[in-house]
Amino acid sequence: MKIRGTRGGVLLTVDWEDTKENLDAALRSNPEAVSGNVILEIPGRTKWAVVDQAAKTVEELGGTVTEGRPVGAQAQAQPRGETKIIGRTIRSGGKVESTGSIVVVGDVNAGAELVAVDDIIILGTLRGLAHAGAAGNEKAVIWAQQIRSPQLRIGGALAQAGGGHGGDGPEVALLRDGSIVVRPWS
Repeated sequence: MKIRGTRGGVLLTVDWEDTKENLDAALRSNPEAVSGNVILEIPGRTKWAVVDQAAKTVEELGGTVTEGRPVGAQAQAQPRGETKIIGRTIRSGGKVESTGSIVVVGDVNAGAELVAVDDIIILGTLRGLAHAGAAGNEKAVIWAQQIRSPQLRIGGALAQAGGGHGGDGPEVALLRDGSIVVRPWS
């Protein structure tokens, strides 16, 4: 477990190796650290019983879990997948999937496919297919130096044969009123 301060409160990172008992004891030994707003950050392999214990202990110590979803009478945070960082161009036929975000340091060629539960960031040109927010996250974005993809998906929305804005700077695709909008990034 790690605790870090943020502008809005505290970020509590639960380690996948934590147990209910050691997490509870650690939080109770430092109650002032979690007495305000708390964001739970959870690696993919963390046991939900440990997450439940963290949320319960935070609330008992006077804190509020600000990012989470209710499960019964108790708050429980959404698990976040890990970000995949690809340090090369993704060639035609290549497919990259992630339970978190994807960062590509290079281009994504036509015929390649990216699927991420969260955001997709490309430090090059996107010519292949990209699906951000694949598990329904409508706040996910697709960011690239140039978006030239024949198909973009964010959450359940689909946009085809976009050409980007044609400018010289980076572009971002995001969901607005149920439609995908590609605009210059500023």
